Amino acid sequence: MYSTTPITVHSWVPGSENKEFISLQAAIEYAGKHIDELQAIEILIRTGAHRYVIIWGDQLAALVRRVCVLNRGKASQGH
Repeated sequence: MYSTTPITVHSWVPGSENKEFISLQAAIEYAGKHIDELQAIEILIRTGAHRYVIIWGDQLAALVRRVCVLNRGKASQGH
């Protein structure tokens, strides 16, 4: 889940800054911490010259839920 190019969490909330991460998991965890802004957040994964995969809306919400559940499970197991 690590990337050779930064993965950007782009926020459409006025006054907020975009954040860059080296892993998709870290980007999703960050989005989860800002769940109240989820409708205004998208994750941009660079795939080439000015090309991106964009994760947003219901797809991003599902990923956030999945990562949060997995992290809770690891925490309860002492990992």
